[in-house]
Formats: sequence, C-alpha cells, structure tokens
Amino acid sequence: MDALLLIDTDDASYTSDENAEILVDIVGRTRTVGGVLIFASTKDELVDVDDEELSIFVPDEEDLVLRSEKPDVFDGIRDLAPGLHDMGVDRIVIAGGDVDTIEALDDAEDESDDTSDDTDAAGDNDDAGARDLPGSVRASAMAALVCNFDVIILSDAVIDPEGQPVTWLGEAEEAGAMIKKTADTWLRM
Repeated sequence: MDALLLIDTDDASYTSDENAEILVDIVGRTRTVGGVLIFASTKDELVDVDDEELSIFVPDEEDLVLRSEKPDVFDGIRDLAPGLHDMGVDRIVIAGGDVDTIEALDDAEDESDDTSDDTDAAGDNDDAGARDLPGSVRASAMAALVCNFDVIILSDAVIDPEGQPVTWLGEAEEAGAMIKKTADTWLRM
C-alpha cells in the first residue's frame, strides 16, 4: 500500500500555485480511496498552528498530521516508519516545499567569499555549515529508502522556496528513489 507524504506545504513554503494545482489531483485521489495521507511540517514557527492550517491542502480528521523538529521526519518522529510498516505501507509517494541543496551550497560559497571577516580561525563559515543541511523533502525521502520503503518523488511537485524545481532529484534516483511526474503516478491503496 502507498502513503502520500506532503512535507512543508504551508502557504509560506509551497509558493507555486501551478505546483499546488498539480498536487490537488493526487491529494483528491488519495482521499477518495481512503488512502494514507500524511501532512508533515518541519517548521518551528508552525508548531502551534491548528492542523487544518498546516497545509494549503487543509488536512482533515482522517489525515495523519505530524510536526517534526528535524528536517528528516523519520528521525523527528521515531515511530513513523514502524507505524507505517504496521499499516501495510511499503511505498511512499513524496512531495512538498524543499531547499535546493546544490543552490544553497553555491550561495554559501558565494557568501564565504564575500564575507571573509565572518570566518573563524579555521576558515569555516558558520552560515555555510547551516546551509549544508538537506531540505526536508530530500532528507525524508532518503530516510524512507533507508527504512525499507520504496520511494516515489513527484518531480513536478517538489519545489524550492521560489517555486522552482529542485536539482537534487538525480542524486535521489541514484540512491534508489523513483522520480515520476504526478500525473503518471498511480497509487496502490
């Protein structure tokens, strides 16, 4: 059985109306067949927000709503993987708002060059270290693979903060994830 995992799809993280329209269909299909729909937030500022406001897709009482203190929701919510396995979930379809790691690393290098006064004696830039962390969708997809799930990443529904596609999908595919367009993804429920 599949689970649809949407990470950081609040209106501040998931900024593209076009990409949101792409996801509306698969969210609707998941709800229609009574599938496992998981909304996860990794943002500190949304900890106290009502569940219904956690995503632009408005989670309801049938959906699983999670808040993780870590970018990898499987690390932040330790019983998530065992719980999904117990439910018979063996494949996770994943989408959401993410940081484009390669772009973030390039930005960090540029800032490091421009702000040599901000580096410590060892030559490390503290801001660059923080930007080396993967985004939540990438980190969670990789963790799902490690937790023995098959993973499908919806290539047209994983976007950076500016609403653009991320560039790390090839790395995820090399690690064993399947990369598919949302319209080409059939859910097993």
